[in-house]
Amino acid sequence: MSFLEIVYIFFLATLFYTYWVALSRLRSRPLPLSPILGWMVGLGYFILAPLTVLVFNGGYSIPDIIGANDRYASVDLTSTTYFLPMTVIWLALLLSFLSVLLFAPLRGQAASEPSPWLNEQKLKRILLFTSGLSLLDYLFQIRMSGGMESFLVSHWYLRQDELFARFGDPFVLYSRMSLANQIIFASSAALYVGIHLQGRTRNWRFMVLIAFFLITQMVMSGNRIFIALFGLAFLTSCWVYGRKQMMLKLLIISPAVLLVFSVWAYVRHDISDLGEEIASHAQADVGNRVTTTLIDTTEGSCVMILLHMVNDFGSKFDYLYGVSYTKAITFVLPRRIYPDKPNNFPTLLADLYEPGEITSLGATQLGELYANFGFLSVLLLPVVTVGLMWLSNRPPFGTEKHVLIEAVLFLLLLWSVLASFEDSFITLVFALLLIRCFTFERHLSFSGSLQLSYEKAQ
Repeated sequence: MSFLEIVYIFFLATLFYTYWVALSRLRSRPLPLSPILGWMVGLGYFILAPLTVLVFNGGYSIPDIIGANDRYASVDLTSTTYFLPMTVIWLALLLSFLSVLLFAPLRGQAASEPSPWLNEQKLKRILLFTSGLSLLDYLFQIRMSGGMESFLVSHWYLRQDELFARFGDPFVLYSRMSLANQIIFASSAALYVGIHLQGRTRNWRFMVLIAFFLITQMVMSGNRIFIALFGLAFLTSCWVYGRKQMMLKLLIISPAVLLVFSVWAYVRHDISDLGEEIASHAQADVGNRVTTTLIDTTEGSCVMILLHMVNDFGSKFDYLYGVSYTKAITFVLPRRIYPDKPNNFPTLLADLYEPGEITSLGATQLGELYANFGFLSVLLLPVVTVGLMWLSNRPPFGTEKHVLIEAVLFLLLLWSVLASFEDSFITLVFALLLIRCFTFERHLSFSGSLQLSYEKAQ
Protein backbone atom coordinates (compact mmCIF):
# COMPACT_ATOMS: atom_id res chain seq x y z
CA MET A 1 0.00 0.00 0.00
CA SER A 2 1.44 3.35 -1.07
CA PHE A 3 1.79 6.41 1.15
CA LEU A 4 -0.98 8.23 -0.75
CA GLU A 5 -3.37 5.31 -0.26
CA ILE A 6 -2.72 5.35 3.50
CA VAL A 7 -3.33 9.11 3.63
CA TYR A 8 -6.56 8.90 1.64
CA ILE A 9 -7.88 6.04 3.77
CA PHE A 10 -7.08 8.15 6.84
CA PHE A 11 -9.05 10.99 5.23
CA LEU A 12 -12.04 8.69 4.72
CA ALA A 13 -11.85 7.21 8.23
CA THR A 14 -11.97 10.64 9.87
CA LEU A 15 -14.75 11.79 7.55
CA PHE A 16 -16.96 8.75 8.13
CA TYR A 17 -16.52 8.90 11.90
CA THR A 18 -17.35 12.60 12.22
CA TYR A 19 -20.16 12.27 9.66
CA TRP A 20 -21.88 9.48 11.59
CA VAL A 21 -21.57 11.24 14.94
CA ALA A 22 -22.89 14.46 13.38
CA LEU A 23 -25.88 12.65 11.86
CA SER A 24 -26.65 11.05 15.21
CA ARG A 25 -26.83 14.51 16.78
CA LEU A 26 -29.49 15.52 14.24
CA ARG A 27 -31.66 12.44 14.70
CA SER A 28 -33.75 13.58 17.66
CA ARG A 29 -35.64 16.44 15.97
CA PRO A 30 -39.48 16.23 15.92
CA LEU A 31 -39.41 16.35 12.12
CA PRO A 32 -36.83 14.19 10.33
CA LEU A 33 -36.82 16.25 7.13
CA SER A 34 -35.03 19.34 8.45
CA PRO A 35 -32.92 21.71 6.29
CA ILE A 36 -29.65 20.81 8.02
CA LEU A 37 -30.30 17.06 7.72
CA GLY A 38 -31.03 17.45 3.99
CA TRP A 39 -27.73 19.27 3.58
CA MET A 40 -25.85 16.58 5.50
CA VAL A 41 -27.46 13.74 3.53
CA GLY A 42 -26.47 15.56 0.34
CA LEU A 43 -22.85 15.95 1.47
CA GLY A 44 -22.76 12.24 2.28
CA TYR A 45 -24.38 10.98 -0.91
CA PHE A 46 -23.05 13.37 -3.55
CA ILE A 47 -19.52 14.01 -2.23
CA LEU A 48 -18.44 11.50 0.43
CA ALA A 49 -19.88 8.40 -1.30
CA PRO A 50 -18.31 8.97 -4.76
CA LEU A 51 -15.07 10.10 -3.10
CA THR A 52 -14.97 6.74 -1.30
CA VAL A 53 -15.45 4.88 -4.59
CA LEU A 54 -12.63 6.88 -6.19
CA VAL A 55 -10.25 6.20 -3.29
CA PHE A 56 -10.81 2.44 -3.19
CA ASN A 57 -10.68 2.25 -6.98
CA GLY A 58 -7.52 4.36 -7.17
CA GLY A 59 -9.35 6.80 -9.42
CA TYR A 60 -11.71 6.38 -12.37
CA SER A 61 -11.99 6.96 -16.11
CA ILE A 62 -15.37 7.78 -17.62
CA PRO A 63 -16.14 5.19 -20.35
CA ASP A 64 -15.52 6.30 -23.94
CA ILE A 65 -19.18 5.62 -24.76
CA ILE A 66 -20.06 8.79 -22.81
CA GLY A 67 -17.76 10.96 -24.90
CA ALA A 68 -16.55 13.05 -21.95
CA ASN A 69 -13.81 15.58 -22.61
CA ASP A 70 -10.29 14.61 -21.58
CA ARG A 71 -10.16 17.74 -19.41
CA TYR A 72 -12.09 15.91 -16.68
CA ALA A 73 -12.78 12.36 -17.92
CA SER A 74 -10.08 10.70 -15.83
CA VAL A 75 -8.76 10.89 -12.27
CA ASP A 76 -5.71 8.93 -11.10
CA LEU A 77 -5.39 9.07 -7.32
CA THR A 78 -2.05 7.23 -7.41
CA SER A 79 -0.61 10.47 -8.79
CA THR A 80 0.42 13.33 -6.49
CA THR A 81 -1.41 15.66 -8.90
CA TYR A 82 -4.61 15.15 -6.91
CA PHE A 83 -3.18 15.38 -3.39
CA LEU A 84 -4.04 19.08 -3.03
CA PRO A 85 -7.63 18.65 -4.33
CA MET A 86 -8.17 15.66 -2.03
CA THR A 87 -6.88 17.68 0.92
CA VAL A 88 -9.19 20.59 0.09
CA ILE A 89 -12.23 18.30 -0.06
CA TRP A 90 -11.21 16.51 3.15
CA LEU A 91 -10.77 19.72 5.11
CA ALA A 92 -14.00 21.29 3.83
CA LEU A 93 -16.06 18.21 4.71
CA LEU A 94 -14.33 17.58 8.03
CA LEU A 95 -14.86 21.16 9.21
CA SER A 96 -18.49 21.01 8.08
CA PHE A 97 -19.15 17.83 10.05
CA LEU A 98 -17.32 19.20 13.09
CA SER A 99 -19.41 22.37 12.92
CA VAL A 100 -22.53 20.24 13.36
CA LEU A 101 -20.98 18.60 16.42
CA LEU A 102 -20.14 22.04 17.78
CA PHE A 103 -23.51 23.70 17.28
CA ALA A 104 -26.08 20.88 17.36
CA PRO A 105 -27.65 20.25 20.78
CA LEU A 106 -26.73 17.03 22.55
CA ARG A 107 -29.35 14.30 22.20
CA GLY A 108 -30.35 14.66 25.84
CA GLN A 109 -30.73 18.42 25.45
CA ALA A 110 -32.68 18.33 22.18
CA ALA A 111 -36.35 19.23 22.16
CA SER A 112 -38.53 16.26 23.02
CA GLU A 113 -41.74 17.44 21.38
CA PRO A 114 -43.85 14.82 19.60
CA SER A 115 -43.90 14.82 15.83
CA PRO A 116 -46.64 17.04 14.38
CA TRP A 117 -49.73 15.24 13.20
CA LEU A 118 -50.27 15.51 9.44
CA ASN A 119 -53.68 15.69 7.81
CA GLU A 120 -53.52 12.68 5.49
CA GLN A 121 -56.45 13.81 3.33
CA LYS A 122 -54.94 17.27 2.78
CA LEU A 123 -51.61 15.68 1.90
CA LYS A 124 -53.33 13.43 -0.64
CA ARG A 125 -55.03 16.44 -2.23
CA ILE A 126 -51.67 18.20 -2.57
CA LEU A 127 -50.16 15.11 -4.19
CA LEU A 128 -53.06 14.74 -6.63
CA PHE A 129 -53.05 18.45 -7.48
CA THR A 130 -49.30 18.66 -8.14
CA SER A 131 -49.31 15.41 -10.13
CA GLY A 132 -52.19 16.80 -12.20
CA LEU A 133 -50.15 19.92 -12.98
CA SER A 134 -47.27 17.65 -14.01
CA LEU A 135 -49.51 15.73 -16.42
CA LEU A 136 -50.56 19.02 -18.04
CA ASP A 137 -46.88 19.94 -18.29
CA TYR A 138 -46.08 16.65 -20.06
CA LEU A 139 -48.93 17.16 -22.53
CA PHE A 140 -47.65 20.66 -23.28
CA GLN A 141 -44.11 19.42 -23.89
CA ILE A 142 -45.32 16.60 -26.15
CA ARG A 143 -47.36 19.07 -28.17
CA MET A 144 -44.49 21.57 -28.43
CA SER A 145 -42.13 18.76 -29.50
CA GLY A 146 -44.35 17.91 -32.47
CA GLY A 147 -46.21 14.90 -31.07
CA MET A 148 -45.46 11.76 -29.12
CA GLU A 149 -43.15 10.19 -31.71
CA SER A 150 -40.99 13.32 -31.98
CA PHE A 151 -40.95 13.61 -28.21
CA LEU A 152 -39.76 10.04 -27.67
CA VAL A 153 -36.85 10.29 -30.13
CA SER A 154 -35.72 13.73 -28.95
CA HIS A 155 -32.77 14.10 -26.60
CA TRP A 156 -34.00 14.94 -23.09
CA TYR A 157 -31.49 17.77 -22.60
CA LEU A 158 -31.54 19.22 -26.12
CA ARG A 159 -35.36 19.22 -26.02
CA GLN A 160 -35.26 21.87 -23.30
CA ASP A 161 -32.67 23.86 -25.21
CA GLU A 162 -34.82 23.85 -28.35
CA LEU A 163 -37.91 25.00 -26.47
CA PHE A 164 -35.90 27.84 -24.92
CA ALA A 165 -34.70 28.88 -28.38
CA ARG A 166 -38.33 29.01 -29.57
CA PHE A 167 -39.98 30.71 -26.60
CA GLY A 168 -37.14 32.52 -24.83
CA ASP A 169 -37.52 33.91 -21.30
CA PRO A 170 -41.21 32.91 -20.89
CA PHE A 171 -40.18 29.26 -21.26
CA VAL A 172 -37.47 29.73 -18.61
CA LEU A 173 -40.12 30.99 -16.17
CA TYR A 174 -42.42 28.13 -17.14
CA SER A 175 -39.70 25.50 -16.65
CA ARG A 176 -38.80 26.99 -13.25
CA MET A 177 -42.43 26.81 -12.16
CA SER A 178 -42.62 23.22 -13.41
CA LEU A 179 -39.49 22.32 -11.44
CA ALA A 180 -40.94 23.92 -8.30
CA ASN A 181 -44.14 21.90 -8.74
CA GLN A 182 -42.09 18.70 -9.01
CA ILE A 183 -40.17 19.49 -5.83
CA ILE A 184 -43.43 20.12 -3.95
CA PHE A 185 -44.77 16.77 -5.17
CA ALA A 186 -41.61 14.94 -4.10
CA SER A 187 -41.64 16.72 -0.72
CA SER A 188 -45.30 15.86 -0.14
CA ALA A 189 -44.58 12.26 -1.13
CA ALA A 190 -41.74 12.15 1.41
CA LEU A 191 -44.10 13.44 4.11
CA TYR A 192 -46.71 10.83 3.16
CA VAL A 193 -44.10 8.09 3.45
CA GLY A 194 -43.25 9.46 6.90
CA ILE A 195 -46.89 8.99 7.95
CA HIS A 196 -46.70 5.38 6.76
CA LEU A 197 -43.42 4.72 8.58
CA GLN A 198 -44.95 6.06 11.80
CA GLY A 199 -47.83 3.62 11.40
CA ARG A 200 -50.42 6.38 10.96
CA THR A 201 -51.63 5.04 7.60
CA ARG A 202 -51.63 1.71 5.75
CA ASN A 203 -52.77 3.00 2.37
CA TRP A 204 -50.40 1.10 0.05
CA ARG A 205 -52.48 1.96 -3.02
CA PHE A 206 -51.59 5.63 -2.70
CA MET A 207 -47.93 4.67 -2.25
CA VAL A 208 -48.14 2.85 -5.58
CA LEU A 209 -49.65 5.98 -7.15
CA ILE A 210 -46.73 8.05 -5.83
CA ALA A 211 -44.25 5.58 -7.31
CA PHE A 212 -46.09 5.70 -10.66
CA PHE A 213 -45.89 9.49 -10.88
CA LEU A 214 -42.21 9.54 -9.87
CA ILE A 215 -41.36 7.01 -12.59
CA THR A 216 -43.48 8.94 -15.11
CA GLN A 217 -41.58 12.10 -14.24
CA MET A 218 -38.25 10.34 -14.83
CA VAL A 219 -39.38 8.97 -18.20
CA MET A 220 -40.88 12.24 -19.43
CA SER A 221 -38.05 14.51 -18.29
CA GLY A 222 -35.12 12.11 -18.61
CA ASN A 223 -33.99 13.23 -15.16
CA ARG A 224 -33.48 10.81 -12.27
CA ILE A 225 -33.05 13.46 -9.61
CA PHE A 226 -36.57 13.45 -8.13
CA ILE A 227 -36.64 9.68 -7.64
CA ALA A 228 -33.18 9.95 -6.08
CA LEU A 229 -34.28 12.77 -3.75
CA PHE A 230 -37.42 10.89 -2.75
CA GLY A 231 -35.43 7.70 -2.17
CA LEU A 232 -32.93 9.49 0.05
CA ALA A 233 -35.76 11.15 2.00
CA PHE A 234 -37.41 7.73 2.40
CA LEU A 235 -34.16 6.19 3.65
CA THR A 236 -33.59 9.11 6.03
CA SER A 237 -37.09 8.74 7.48
CA CYS A 238 -36.54 4.99 7.95
CA TRP A 239 -33.34 5.73 9.88
CA VAL A 240 -34.91 8.47 12.03
CA TYR A 241 -37.95 6.33 12.91
CA GLY A 242 -35.81 3.25 13.56
CA ARG A 243 -37.38 1.09 10.83
CA LYS A 244 -34.51 -1.39 10.64
CA GLN A 245 -36.43 -4.08 8.76
CA MET A 246 -37.41 -1.59 6.06
CA MET A 247 -33.80 -0.44 5.77
CA LEU A 248 -32.70 -4.06 5.39
CA LYS A 249 -35.23 -4.57 2.58
CA LEU A 250 -33.98 -1.43 0.85
CA LEU A 251 -30.41 -2.68 1.19
CA ILE A 252 -31.36 -6.01 -0.43
CA ILE A 253 -33.00 -4.39 -3.47
CA SER A 254 -30.47 -1.54 -3.76
CA PRO A 255 -28.16 -3.30 -6.29
CA ALA A 256 -31.05 -3.71 -8.73
CA VAL A 257 -32.21 -0.11 -8.21
CA LEU A 258 -28.69 1.26 -8.68
CA LEU A 259 -28.26 -0.78 -11.86
CA VAL A 260 -31.52 0.56 -13.32
CA PHE A 261 -30.48 4.12 -12.49
CA SER A 262 -27.09 3.59 -14.09
CA VAL A 263 -28.53 2.08 -17.28
CA TRP A 264 -31.08 4.90 -17.52
CA ALA A 265 -28.24 7.44 -17.67
CA TYR A 266 -27.08 5.78 -20.90
CA VAL A 267 -30.43 5.11 -22.63
CA ARG A 268 -32.49 8.21 -21.76
CA HIS A 269 -31.35 10.16 -24.82
CA ASP A 270 -33.77 8.13 -26.99
CA ILE A 271 -36.62 6.22 -25.34
CA SER A 272 -38.41 5.31 -28.57
CA ASP A 273 -36.68 1.91 -28.59
CA LEU A 274 -35.59 1.10 -25.07
CA GLY A 275 -34.99 -2.58 -25.80
CA GLU A 276 -32.37 -1.83 -28.44
CA GLU A 277 -30.75 0.87 -26.30
CA ILE A 278 -30.50 -1.44 -23.28
CA ALA A 279 -29.05 -4.25 -25.41
CA SER A 280 -26.50 -1.84 -26.85
CA HIS A 281 -25.52 -0.70 -23.36
CA ALA A 282 -25.16 -4.31 -22.17
CA GLN A 283 -22.58 -4.93 -24.91
CA ALA A 284 -20.74 -1.63 -24.44
CA ASP A 285 -17.35 -1.43 -22.77
CA VAL A 286 -17.97 0.53 -19.56
CA GLY A 287 -15.05 -0.87 -17.58
CA ASN A 288 -15.82 -2.32 -14.16
CA ARG A 289 -19.62 -2.29 -14.10
CA VAL A 290 -19.87 -2.15 -10.31
CA THR A 291 -17.64 0.93 -10.13
CA THR A 292 -19.35 2.56 -13.10
CA THR A 293 -22.78 1.94 -11.56
CA LEU A 294 -21.71 3.50 -8.26
CA ILE A 295 -20.17 6.51 -9.99
CA ASP A 296 -23.27 6.98 -12.18
CA THR A 297 -25.82 6.74 -9.38
CA THR A 298 -23.95 9.11 -7.05
CA GLU A 299 -23.15 11.57 -9.87
CA GLY A 300 -19.48 10.86 -9.18
CA SER A 301 -18.39 12.71 -12.32
CA CYS A 302 -19.16 15.93 -10.42
CA VAL A 303 -16.56 15.04 -7.79
CA MET A 304 -14.12 14.21 -10.59
CA ILE A 305 -14.64 17.69 -12.06
CA LEU A 306 -14.21 19.15 -8.57
CA LEU A 307 -10.82 17.43 -8.25
CA HIS A 308 -9.73 18.97 -11.56
CA MET A 309 -11.13 22.39 -10.65
CA VAL A 310 -8.92 22.72 -7.56
CA ASN A 311 -5.91 22.31 -9.84
CA ASP A 312 -7.27 24.46 -12.67
CA PHE A 313 -8.89 27.51 -11.07
CA GLY A 314 -6.44 30.22 -10.11
CA SER A 315 -3.96 29.03 -12.74
CA LYS A 316 -5.56 27.80 -15.97
CA PHE A 317 -8.90 29.54 -15.30
CA ASP A 318 -9.69 32.77 -13.47
CA TYR A 319 -11.77 32.69 -10.32
CA LEU A 320 -15.38 33.84 -10.73
CA TYR A 321 -15.36 36.04 -7.61
CA GLY A 322 -19.03 35.53 -6.82
CA VAL A 323 -20.40 35.91 -10.37
CA SER A 324 -22.29 32.60 -10.33
CA TYR A 325 -24.01 33.54 -7.05
CA THR A 326 -25.23 36.87 -8.45
CA LYS A 327 -27.25 34.86 -11.00
CA ALA A 328 -29.81 34.24 -8.26
CA ILE A 329 -30.55 37.98 -8.44
CA THR A 330 -29.95 38.78 -12.12
CA PHE A 331 -32.13 35.81 -13.16
CA VAL A 332 -35.19 38.09 -13.20
CA LEU A 333 -33.60 40.44 -15.77
CA PRO A 334 -34.37 39.51 -19.41
CA ARG A 335 -31.38 39.41 -21.75
CA ARG A 336 -32.86 42.23 -23.85
CA ILE A 337 -32.38 44.45 -20.78
CA TYR A 338 -29.12 42.84 -19.61
CA PRO A 339 -27.54 41.37 -22.78
CA ASP A 340 -24.22 40.65 -21.03
CA LYS A 341 -25.88 38.62 -18.29
CA PRO A 342 -23.50 35.74 -17.45
CA ASN A 343 -24.54 32.15 -17.98
CA ASN A 344 -25.39 30.01 -14.98
CA PHE A 345 -22.67 28.01 -13.27
CA PRO A 346 -23.32 24.62 -14.98
CA THR A 347 -23.13 26.32 -18.39
CA LEU A 348 -19.99 28.28 -17.44
CA LEU A 349 -18.41 25.02 -16.32
CA ALA A 350 -19.38 23.30 -19.57
CA ASP A 351 -17.77 26.13 -21.55
CA LEU A 352 -14.50 25.41 -19.74
CA TYR A 353 -14.53 21.61 -19.64
CA GLU A 354 -16.72 20.73 -22.66
CA PRO A 355 -16.02 23.62 -25.07
CA GLY A 356 -18.22 23.63 -28.16
CA GLU A 357 -20.80 21.22 -26.70
CA ILE A 358 -24.40 22.13 -25.85
CA THR A 359 -24.52 20.78 -22.32
CA SER A 360 -24.10 21.67 -18.67
CA LEU A 361 -21.85 20.24 -15.97
CA GLY A 362 -22.00 20.04 -12.20
CA ALA A 363 -19.19 20.09 -9.68
CA THR A 364 -21.09 20.06 -6.35
CA GLN A 365 -21.65 23.14 -4.18
CA LEU A 366 -18.07 22.86 -2.93
CA GLY A 367 -16.97 23.13 -6.56
CA GLU A 368 -19.02 26.29 -7.08
CA LEU A 369 -17.56 27.79 -3.90
CA TYR A 370 -14.04 26.94 -5.06
CA ALA A 371 -14.58 28.33 -8.56
CA ASN A 372 -15.64 31.63 -6.99
CA PHE A 373 -13.47 31.94 -3.89
CA GLY A 374 -10.61 29.45 -4.18
CA PHE A 375 -9.13 28.05 -0.96
CA LEU A 376 -11.51 30.18 1.08
CA SER A 377 -14.14 27.54 0.19
CA VAL A 378 -12.57 25.28 2.85
CA LEU A 379 -14.00 27.69 5.44
CA LEU A 380 -17.10 28.76 3.52
CA LEU A 381 -18.62 25.26 3.34
CA PRO A 382 -18.60 24.95 7.18
CA VAL A 383 -20.00 28.50 7.41
CA VAL A 384 -22.91 27.44 5.17
CA THR A 385 -23.41 24.39 7.40
CA VAL A 386 -23.52 26.54 10.54
CA GLY A 387 -26.01 28.86 8.84
CA LEU A 388 -28.27 25.93 8.04
CA MET A 389 -27.98 24.72 11.64
CA TRP A 390 -29.15 28.16 12.76
CA LEU A 391 -32.02 28.12 10.25
CA SER A 392 -33.16 24.65 11.31
CA ASN A 393 -33.21 25.62 14.97
CA ARG A 394 -35.16 28.83 14.40
CA PRO A 395 -38.92 28.91 14.99
CA PRO A 396 -41.11 27.91 13.24
CA PHE A 397 -38.85 25.15 11.86
CA GLY A 398 -39.20 21.90 13.75
CA THR A 399 -42.81 22.76 14.62
CA GLU A 400 -46.16 22.07 12.98
CA LYS A 401 -46.38 25.50 11.32
CA HIS A 402 -44.38 24.89 8.14
CA VAL A 403 -44.04 21.13 7.72
CA LEU A 404 -44.26 21.23 3.92
CA ILE A 405 -41.78 24.11 3.58
CA GLU A 406 -39.36 22.25 5.84
CA ALA A 407 -39.67 19.14 3.65
CA VAL A 408 -39.12 21.28 0.53
CA LEU A 409 -35.99 22.73 2.13
CA PHE A 410 -34.79 19.23 3.03
CA LEU A 411 -34.97 18.10 -0.60
CA LEU A 412 -33.67 21.35 -2.09
CA LEU A 413 -30.68 21.51 0.24
CA LEU A 414 -29.97 17.85 -0.43
CA TRP A 415 -30.09 18.65 -4.16
CA SER A 416 -28.14 21.91 -3.76
CA VAL A 417 -25.03 19.93 -2.80
CA LEU A 418 -25.06 18.75 -6.42
CA ALA A 419 -26.79 21.66 -8.18
CA SER A 420 -25.82 25.32 -8.52
CA PHE A 421 -26.85 27.87 -5.92
CA GLU A 422 -28.90 29.74 -8.51
CA ASP A 423 -30.96 26.67 -9.46
CA SER A 424 -31.68 25.79 -5.84
CA PHE A 425 -32.51 29.34 -4.74
CA ILE A 426 -34.84 30.13 -7.66
CA THR A 427 -36.60 26.77 -7.33
CA LEU A 428 -37.17 27.54 -3.65
CA VAL A 429 -38.65 30.96 -4.47
CA PHE A 430 -41.08 29.46 -7.00
CA ALA A 431 -41.96 26.61 -4.64
CA LEU A 432 -42.79 29.09 -1.87
CA LEU A 433 -44.96 31.05 -4.32
CA LEU A 434 -46.90 27.91 -5.26
CA ILE A 435 -47.33 26.88 -1.63
CA ARG A 436 -48.57 30.35 -0.79
CA CYS A 437 -50.88 30.74 -3.81
CA PHE A 438 -52.58 27.37 -3.35
CA THR A 439 -52.53 27.46 0.48
CA PHE A 440 -50.94 24.01 0.61
CA GLU A 441 -49.98 24.38 4.28
CA ARG A 442 -53.38 25.45 5.52
CA HIS A 443 -54.76 22.75 7.86
CA LEU A 444 -51.94 20.43 6.78
CA SER A 445 -50.42 19.84 10.21
CA PHE A 446 -51.23 20.18 13.90
CA SER A 447 -49.40 19.65 17.16
CA GLY A 448 -49.93 16.26 18.78
CA SER A 449 -52.19 17.80 21.43
CA LEU A 450 -54.64 19.00 18.76
CA GLN A 451 -54.94 15.66 16.98
CA LEU A 452 -57.94 14.38 18.95
CA SER A 453 -59.94 17.60 18.63
CA TYR A 454 -59.33 17.73 14.89
CA GLU A 455 -60.41 14.12 14.39
CA LYS A 456 -63.65 14.87 16.29
CA ALA A 457 -64.25 17.93 14.11
CA GLN A 458 -63.94 15.74 11.03
